[in-house]
Amino acid sequence: MGRPAALSRARIVDGAAALVAEHGAEALTARRLGEALGCDPSALYRHFADMSEVQREVGDHFLGAVKVDVRAGESWDATVRRICVGLRSVQLRQPRLAALVRAAPTRLGNELRITDALLRELLRGGFEPAAAAAAYHALIELTVGAAAIDADLAAEPAAARRRAYRSWRAHYAELDPAEFPSSVTVSAHLYEGSADDRFEFALDTLLAGLAHLSRFT
Repeated sequence: MGRPAALSRARIVDGAAALVAEHGAEALTARRLGEALGCDPSALYRHFADMSEVQREVGDHFLGAVKVDVRAGESWDATVRRICVGLRSVQLRQPRLAALVRAAPTRLGNELRITDALLRELLRGGFEPAAAAAAYHALIELTVGAAAIDADLAAEPAAARRRAYRSWRAHYAELDPAEFPSSVTVSAHLYEGSADDRFEFALDTLLAGLAHLSRFT
């Protein structure tokens, strides 16, 4: 048998990403990662200070798929919308890796690139720095929160998602109208369309509000 490949930061990150993608974030321990890489767990600490640093690197690595390029003629709010839609999409494709970046920013290359691009566009849209920061947080909380809410059902086939939505609507429709009158009245329209549709409506509504706000900052 050949000798195992030399341990490196890149190999550790790749191995950790594969471990999380298959087994979830809770599987990312030094022992399990060492087993996956065929090395003593202590060898990991010659490349990383601790496992939280490994976690941040893995979380940041998958964010590299988010496109933040500047496009000629694109308005600031259209660019922000494109980045947010892309960020949510990447998280839905890799929900277990996305769990690594929900609690805190990685403060590494890809997260910094996304953050700076959103702030760049908000400043271009006329926001003062404090207002740009507040708008940024609103956008990130909506985008990352929506991805977290939608992740489990997004992994199911489209037919299964439609069945779930029908079931939820039926439940609201069957509530006691004396106790929950508003829910019953609106029940036929709850969870209509797809989660993508609902997210984009929420994002467009937020952006419209931000565009209005930017004129007064």
